[in-house]
Amino acid sequence: MGMWGMFPLVMLIPALGIFLVVVFGGRILRDLLRGLGGRPGPRGWLSGDSWQNREGRSRFGAPRPYSLEARIFRLAFKRKGRITISDIVLETGLGLKEAEEAANALVDGMRVRMEVDERGLVVYEFPEIIARFEGT
Repeated sequence: MGMWGMFPLVMLIPALGIFLVVVFGGRILRDLLRGLGGRPGPRGWLSGDSWQNREGRSRFGAPRPYSLEARIFRLAFKRKGRITISDIVLETGLGLKEAEEAANALVDGMRVRMEVDERGLVVYEFPEIIARFEGT
């Protein structure tokens, strides 16, 4: 068998390699983008909980996406336990109405309280977090 007899096989191997890279590379890239965006897809080897470990980080070192509730609590911690709707809007990118609904949904009188200060400003207080900063 001469060089011309091997020609179809020699051309088939690189074409097969390119095909596999395109097909599987596209799937992997799609799953990565879905996973890093916080919306894992219904299928794929990186979808569901499989792309995250229990320590709160993905297999690739990216932080696990947090719920809105957790993001608000983190903001309250950064602000030493007292936040406003404006703080939530600036931190989360939510609209005013959505931020207010999210904050009001957290108010339970124990972990989150809604107070009006002397200037009439509505402040959401997180007593557990405030206690950490006041040392009690």
